[in-house]
Amino acid sequence: MAEQATPTEAPAERPEVAELREELTRSRQEVLRLRDLLIGKDAEVGTLRGRLTELEEGSAKLLAAATRVRARLPGSILVLAAGLRKLLRRPRN
Repeated sequence: MAEQATPTEAPAERPEVAELREELTRSRQEVLRLRDLLIGKDAEVGTLRGRLTELEEGSAKLLAAATRVRARLPGSILVLAAGLRKLLRRPRN
């Protein structure tokens, strides 16, 4: 019966192959780092979008309330309020 030859140690890699393996490992690590960074930024953008939606809804409610109040005021009060605003904005000497 013939014995099969089994190598006791792995054959030495050529230097180019070893360098390519190292570069591939570094590239994979960089891809993972950038992916994690992107996921974090995406979560941050989602949070900010939610906050923006809340603020927009709040401002829409305030604008609607201001419109209702303004509609119920007589025209003379609106003219008086506009004159008062002008007076308050005028620089004092």
